[in-house]
Amino acid sequence: MTRLVRNLTDWYPLLDICGYKGGLIADRDAVDDPATPNGRLLLGLKGTLSEMERHTSRARLTTGLLHKATRGALALALPIGLVRDQFGPVQKTPNLEVQPCIERIFATFLRVHTASKV
Repeated sequence: MTRLVRNLTDWYPLLDICGYKGGLIADRDAVDDPATPNGRLLLGLKGTLSEMERHTSRARLTTGLLHKATRGALALALPIGLVRDQFGPVQKTPNLEVQPCIERIFATFLRVHTASKV
């Protein structure tokens, strides 16, 4: 039940079907009957609280990422050809075969970017 409740758009039709067909809905705390008014009320409240919990968790995770980025500690995946050294700064890969390709990409970008400004 806890996974299904994450989206109320999916939850209430399930309650309708279970109530119509006589199905019971269970979680680790209780078994509820959506055909009864009390069961329907309780399952609706559980659904609303669970969906709100999803939004709260997402907001907390986003806030944590923003704080990490503000501190400069957010390390995202780097493109091919770039690596982080042991202290964190981004550098070109130590692979000598790849370095000329990376330099060519940057040179081409600078040339195109400079030409478009003229």
